[in-house]
Amino acid sequence: MQAHAPAARRADFNVGLNGYRGLCALVVFVYHLGSSGILPWPSGSPVADGVAYLWNALAYGVEMFFMISGFVILGSLLRHATVGGFLKDRFVRIFSAWVPALIALTLVSIVFAIKPFDDASPVGAAGLFFGNLLLLPPIAPFPMVHRGSWSLSYEWVFYLLAAAGVLLYRRVPSRNWMIVLWATVAAAFICLFPRSLFFVTGVLVFKYRDWFAQHLRWLRFPLLSFLLFLIAWRYTGVMKAHLTITMVDFLWDGRWIAVLVALLASLHMFASICLNGSRQTAFLRGPTFQFLGNISYSFYLWHTLAMGLVKRLVVPYVVPHYGEVVGLIVFGVASLAIALPVSWASWKLFEGWLAKSARRALSSQSNMGRELRATT
Repeated sequence: MQAHAPAARRADFNVGLNGYRGLCALVVFVYHLGSSGILPWPSGSPVADGVAYLWNALAYGVEMFFMISGFVILGSLLRHATVGGFLKDRFVRIFSAWVPALIALTLVSIVFAIKPFDDASPVGAAGLFFGNLLLLPPIAPFPMVHRGSWSLSYEWVFYLLAAAGVLLYRRVPSRNWMIVLWATVAAAFICLFPRSLFFVTGVLVFKYRDWFAQHLRWLRFPLLSFLLFLIAWRYTGVMKAHLTITMVDFLWDGRWIAVLVALLASLHMFASICLNGSRQTAFLRGPTFQFLGNISYSFYLWHTLAMGLVKRLVVPYVVPHYGEVVGLIVFGVASLAIALPVSWASWKLFEGWLAKSARRALSSQSNMGRELRATT
């Protein structure tokens, strides 16, 4: 998830892209409404099955976040004087909000005996906490405490690969074998974890943004390409972050065609949004989606905790008396009523004040280090 700090906007701030962040967060939230189990997925007719198919596909709001990272991270690397400075900034952006959210979720899980802490010993609980703190799952075999933390693990792998690529480009451009090794590692990660493919979408749109700008007439109807992306990627069957399906499976059984369609659709949709290529996405520049875009990272982290707590009340006290439909509505409204203010507070406090303080501290340490080296 691409964190967005509540700081003064730069001259190159992309309003449409910020609204798209909000859309991604909302898409994931709506998917979690459906996957809560309060109301079973529709079924029994072509229309109902189609609705369930698309609702399930909203899980790919996470892939839509990856597109943002692919686009933004290259620009961030270019703005930073050093790769080390870039990685420090990424560390602050991710962990300033991740650490408080993980602590809160861990405490709630221990108090209410929620998996994976329901039968964990104190030592095991500590191991689970620190393994998730370091964003090891699903790259390493740790149970996930936060159901969305896998995406942060993917983000860190992407950051490290992007940083390594820039270092190779700047320092060893003539060593082709190192470039080949880097490309092999990047391709292997995408092969093993196919949902990471859509970082490539953002990278391509950033690299060829001038070309896309010259062909804006091709970027109409992004809502259609959005639906095509959801349908095609859902057809591949990728619904989890684990090593259950790889790109090799897609090549073996012909699903690579759906992968290619999804990638091309994502390029069309994302380029249209980044370059304001269609009036269909004008709503992303409105105040509602700008607000959601600002708090999107914190919302992504906190909304699952809010939904988990609300569900524990709605299932026993609302659904038996008022039915599943009313239960789902109450569940969604109450979850939003909690998640939105908590996420706003997290954005202001953790992504804003705490992150700013951490950057000042890291900057002071860097300055002191330079001064010490200069005097020795």
